[in-house]
Amino acid sequence: MKFIKNNLFVIIFVLFIAAADLILTYNNFIAKSDYFVKNDFEITQCKHPERVWDKVFFGNSVVISGFMEEKSTSGFINLGLDYGVVTDLWDMIRKNHINIGSELVIGLNYLTLYDDFETNPTYIWHKKWYQPYAYFERDRFYPIISDGFSKLLNGENPLPYKYAEQEKAVYHGMIAEKAMLAKLEEYEEEYFNLPLDAFSENIEALEKVIKYCNKKGIRVRAVWMPWNTKYEMPILLKNVKQRANDVFVKYNISVLDLETEIPPEYFYDSGHLNYDIGAPRFTERLDQWLESY
Repeated sequence: MKFIKNNLFVIIFVLFIAAADLILTYNNFIAKSDYFVKNDFEITQCKHPERVWDKVFFGNSVVISGFMEEKSTSGFINLGLDYGVVTDLWDMIRKNHINIGSELVIGLNYLTLYDDFETNPTYIWHKKWYQPYAYFERDRFYPIISDGFSKLLNGENPLPYKYAEQEKAVYHGMIAEKAMLAKLEEYEEEYFNLPLDAFSENIEALEKVIKYCNKKGIRVRAVWMPWNTKYEMPILLKNVKQRANDVFVKYNISVLDLETEIPPEYFYDSGHLNYDIGAPRFTERLDQWLESY
């Protein structure tokens, strides 16, 4: 009691900071503020502030550019993340950043299963339990604070620029052939010769997600996202696909394989669909499958 009495101010200050941090963390401060550039997950949260997302379509950037949520008749939320992998999906679920109601569809290509695929460090599930929110978001907080302080000293309005409603990145038109071939050379050097072990963590996370959903009564289905058949698919990609399909067979998961169904003229590059003509075709085809079961 003597210690508490002598250090009451410090204890109150620490408790205040801890409480403020909890409020910032669980209130989605940045996601709800117009003063910050949002990541793809935060954009989805702004569009769908409801606590439970009944039907969710998860994937990486090929899902963003392929599935037109606003034109779909299936009622699924587009939870595409530019750098999304299955371990992200599992972290979102197990850390309660999302609550799925009745259905989950997982859109897959090889990068959705690559363990060392680059990520966006601002995804909230990357925050360690011991990190204060302001520290975790320091790359977004500090520039605004320092810029605001400089403006204040100069007699200007210290409030930062207010961003308009933000959208996820999609792809229009078609990439030039020379640029596409150069990109494929980069992919071959970086991805196409990886060992199968480089996909193990995400294959394991895939099983965890399915087990969780089975336990909660959430229906799980999967879609193999389109590949531009103008370009030969590397053997590794086929092997990664087989490993995931083994998991789907094990748990009796329905799978729609659209890998080779959409013609090359509907693509922007090797995997992203042209949002103007490819995305409507993909969305219509997906809806037919989703609504036929």
